Amino acid sequence: MLQPRAYPEFVAKALVLDNDPFEAMVDDDNPWMEGFVLVVFVSFLAGLALAVGGFLTAATLPDPHVMLAALLKGWRQTAAILSLPAASAEQIITDVWAIATLLTGYAGGWSHLLPMLSVPGMALVWWLFFSVTSFGIARAFGGSGSLSATFGATALTVAPLSFLLFSLVPFATVSSALLITWSGLIGYRAVHVAQEIDWRRAALTTLLVYVIAIVIILLMGVAFGAGYSAGGLR
Repeated sequence: MLQPRAYPEFVAKALVLDNDPFEAMVDDDNPWMEGFVLVVFVSFLAGLALAVGGFLTAATLPDPHVMLAALLKGWRQTAAILSLPAASAEQIITDVWAIATLLTGYAGGWSHLLPMLSVPGMALVWWLFFSVTSFGIARAFGGSGSLSATFGATALTVAPLSFLLFSLVPFATVSSALLITWSGLIGYRAVHVAQEIDWRRAALTTLLVYVIAIVIILLMGVAFGAGYSAGGLR
């Protein structure tokens, strides 16, 4: 097992696609456990930074109910000018606002702590999905690495979450597109090293994993939309 004090160096090298951390994770005596610890370690720190930054940001903003009232007032004025039905859209705005304030911690109370749970949770789900899916596709393309080695190498895909430490500063944000793209590049390198396949097949494997993920998310979105249109959030 590697020591946690080595993780910052691993994360920094993974961000520049250096082979050393990937090879170290693959050659570890227990790659999947090392990967699990690394994912939890990095994602928890990222979630903690989001929680603290969200709390500081919320402390400088007006009460969320006041902000919602202002949004609804603005919508009513716009609807009146454009002769649009206001009632149905008001419910959507209210529901979206409730979800947004809860996820960002703006709702107050225990919602400030939600990123400390949601970020590690989502990171673990993505790590498991990416590892298993890329393993299956890469093996179909002639890869020779084990599933355990794949778990170890692909754990480094959480490295871009380290940029969320900047979220400690109120109102500071990190581009989601940047995190996803950078994670994808690291995932490509992980597949390339763990499965010992050429760069073309490693790149295609990574792209297919993302395509499958997008399809699943779209299907979940359609299911949620159908459920919401049937009865809202209740």
